Amino acid sequence: MKHSATLVPRLVVADVAAAIDWYARVFGASETQRFTGQDGKIVHAELVIGDAMLRLKDEDGTDPSPASAGGSPVLLMLQVGDADAVSGRMAASGGTIVFPVSDSPHGRGGRVADPFGHIWMISQPAGEAPEAGEAPEAGEAPEAGERADAGERADAGERGTASLETLTDLQTPWCVHVAATLRIPQHIGSGVTGISDLAAAAGCDAYALRAVLGHLVAKGIFEETSAGQFALNDAARGLLDSSAFLELDGIGGRMAGAWNTLLSYVRTGASGYHEVFGLPFWEDLAAHPDISASFDALMGPAGHGIPDSRFDITGGWEPVRTVVDVGGGTGTMLAEILRSRPWLRGTLVDLPGTVTRAAETFRAAGVADRAAAVAQSFFDPLPAGADLYLLKKVLNDWPDQETIAILRRCAEAASAVEVSGGGRPVDGHRDRPVDGHSGRIVIFGGVSPDDAPPRLSIEMVLVGARVSTLTEFRDLADKAGLEVVAAGQQPAGYVVECRPA
Repeated sequence: MKHSATLVPRLVVADVAAAIDWYARVFGASETQRFTGQDGKIVHAELVIGDAMLRLKDEDGTDPSPASAGGSPVLLMLQVGDADAVSGRMAASGGTIVFPVSDSPHGRGGRVADPFGHIWMISQPAGEAPEAGEAPEAGEAPEAGERADAGERADAGERGTASLETLTDLQTPWCVHVAATLRIPQHIGSGVTGISDLAAAAGCDAYALRAVLGHLVAKGIFEETSAGQFALNDAARGLLDSSAFLELDGIGGRMAGAWNTLLSYVRTGASGYHEVFGLPFWEDLAAHPDISASFDALMGPAGHGIPDSRFDITGGWEPVRTVVDVGGGTGTMLAEILRSRPWLRGTLVDLPGTVTRAAETFRAAGVADRAAAVAQSFFDPLPAGADLYLLKKVLNDWPDQETIAILRRCAEAASAVEVSGGGRPVDGHRDRPVDGHSGRIVIFGGVSPDDAPPRLSIEMVLVGARVSTLTEFRDLADKAGLEVVAAGQQPAGYVVECRPA
């Protein structure tokens, strides 16, 4: 039997949700599939641009995005009816012109880098000129209201739209969690391949384990080379690195179990995490240091990869001398900021159990002599007088009132050397930044463009978090004594910058 080959580009980006919205705006792309992992990252999304298919995934420890890998060697060619219009729309939406559109013997074309690090060759074949009133082609964004639902735009048989049976499959994710918890990929990788030996190594029932593995084999995870003999395939090898975050006795179990409270969250708008685990999420981590350590690892390079520290701020980085990373976990982002800007000094603020793990992060990055850690809650007065306060993926973990409280602490610290309640000055720093103004607050996460559709995330069921539109965030910032001075999509994500009002 002959099988036809299908080649579909799969782009790795730092923020798939933002990329989907961007490609929809500038190319008129339609989303046909989206699957989200237990950590809230999108592991698979499928778009249709005209007659072409494109797949996306969030970066992780195995697959870095161009922003983390220092660029992409792959060029994506998109044939359109009006290269000038598409290139102009890309640039107006945050893209970067690499080569302006110009004439060639084959038509018109140019190159544009999207905000996520991928390079697009925009091509208009010779002899094709846009006509007035012409319907949008592949690569041309439709007007508002013209974007049909993905189910209406793509035929299920041809586009592979997931069936209801596939979407409601609970067996497969739980089988993956169980295999990861029992460390089946690691056992097979070490040469234990027979079902009896695997069950003995994992300390489980052989009959039940074979049923689990049989289901996963049918889904394309693992191979059964002969009766009762199992081997790793590419999908199973992927579990070797990620299994630590899927294990049910670690943070993976907490995240998997939290989805049982989705109905409670939808009914009330508040987290029902305590209904399953007995305590609210943050209190549960505090009560279980092993789970807390697993969560910190997930948030660090092993789980989310090396963060992209390349983001622009108004006036540039040159006047900045000190950075406070508020709720910065084990310091991975702060370490990258300091490593790429050797004139900076930084202070990490997070809870005691977390910041104790930062020393190794700073040492490995070679910035230990310029980095300090303060063990405290960010609801308490923060170290005062820094030039920049960073909130990366902090606000997306909190409802509105807590968001205001965090922002207010940042506003106090950024605008005063001594803070009511005893916020300590940043070590070795002058009273004010060199430009004579108060410090600034830079936010990643928890804020989205006004036209971005709301998306369900794991933070919502874990902690009842909310993502504010930019307009909504301006109101929250105002209540905290801050003014939004800049906002926009950058390669590292959607960035909002504030100053004390």
